[in-house]
Amino acid sequence: MGIVSPDPGLSGEPQVLDNRSTMFGLRAARLFGEHYAWFVDGLYGNIGTSPALADDARTWALRTGFDFYFSPYDDDVSWFATLGGGLLDVDLGAVDSFDRTFGSLGFGFRWLAGDTTSLRLEARADRTIGESGLGGKRLTNALLTFGIDWGVGAPPEDTDGDGVYDRRDQCPATPMGAIVDKRGCPLDEDADGVPDGIDKCPGTPEGWPVDDGGCPLDSDGDGVPDGRDDCAGTPQGATVDDRGCPSDSDSDGVYDGIDKCPDTPQGASVDDRGCPSDSDGDGVLDGLDRCPGTPKGARVDSSGCPMDGDGDGVPDGLDKCPNTAAGVEVDAEGCEKKAPPLFEKGRKTLVLEGVFFEVNSADLSPASLEVLDRVAESLLDWPNVKVEIGGHTDSTGSAAYNKRLSQKRAEAVRQYLISKGVAPERLTAVGYGEEKPIADNKTKEGRARNRRVELRKIR
Repeated sequence: MGIVSPDPGLSGEPQVLDNRSTMFGLRAARLFGEHYAWFVDGLYGNIGTSPALADDARTWALRTGFDFYFSPYDDDVSWFATLGGGLLDVDLGAVDSFDRTFGSLGFGFRWLAGDTTSLRLEARADRTIGESGLGGKRLTNALLTFGIDWGVGAPPEDTDGDGVYDRRDQCPATPMGAIVDKRGCPLDEDADGVPDGIDKCPGTPEGWPVDDGGCPLDSDGDGVPDGRDDCAGTPQGATVDDRGCPSDSDSDGVYDGIDKCPDTPQGASVDDRGCPSDSDGDGVLDGLDRCPGTPKGARVDSSGCPMDGDGDGVPDGLDKCPNTAAGVEVDAEGCEKKAPPLFEKGRKTLVLEGVFFEVNSADLSPASLEVLDRVAESLLDWPNVKVEIGGHTDSTGSAAYNKRLSQKRAEAVRQYLISKGVAPERLTAVGYGEEKPIADNKTKEGRARNRRVELRKIR
């Protein structure tokens, strides 16, 4: 449908207002690419004439040509230029009737209203070329047309459903739901790699890592996004500041929120839970304890070092003799040290090795005195022990002689021990002579072993 403003030569002189007439027509076109279309159209209508002409002009115009679209044809709004030519038929009834060829030039725009529907507005001028009729004058008609286009066949394909046809889509396979530009490429205002329309967290600061939904990642679960977290890898449950760094109020190396003992003294060693350890159980925490490894039960000072009131080397709390005089040698319990017991556990006899006498005499050799001094010391330290001192000889000489000699030797030992302070009632001397050999008297070595002093525990 259109409005035509005919050439004065067609409507007569002088022109009248009613010669701007309405015309109707049809148009068909075939696209070639995104910018070109070949068309055929036709218009028919009555053109009002001046009173000098008896009848209105009945006209029809058949035209073909090409449209050039300045932007792709399937843009929402496409401006175009049109160039063509055709045949104009004019019937003035009794006055005249003629046909003329004409050239056509125009411009307009097309607005896309749907996949296959658009509205078209075009302004054009048709200039006749032939000279038949009306005295051979050339005619120029101005037309303004408005129409509705319907596409024939299936609409252009849009495989990814982003609203941009495949032939123009520079980013095929756009994810469903993404907002795209006119090229079909996804928009991403926050530049996080997740297209707008899919991004569940628009406005993410630039550079922050995000998940598939476009929301900031928090890999360590501390509540501070990775893009702002200066301390990635914070242990689960730790309390963090605005930068995502864990706090440690007591500076024990175990973060607040994980620390089960949040008020540990500065410098104390702690376990994985942040609780201080006290390896030696002295009440002074490891890390503060200057004397680690204190024996259990020992009393310590504030530094964790054992106290020793009597200075005997055995800590208070373990010292069973806490008031030992200075300089006295003590045992492990802090009591004055005893000589070793004479008899090993389970045994009741002891040969006094190193106790010798002059030949055929009861006189002790000088070397024997050191051995007997140790025996006396042990007997004094173990006052409940009572012993028999047995004298023994080899078989050389008569039995009676040997028995008398052994008795004298046993008595000599007893008297020496008494002289060292051992109570006489704890000592018994018995001479056995050659009655109880412990080796063969036929050999020199055997006889040497049989000549001995032997202690026997009787209590």
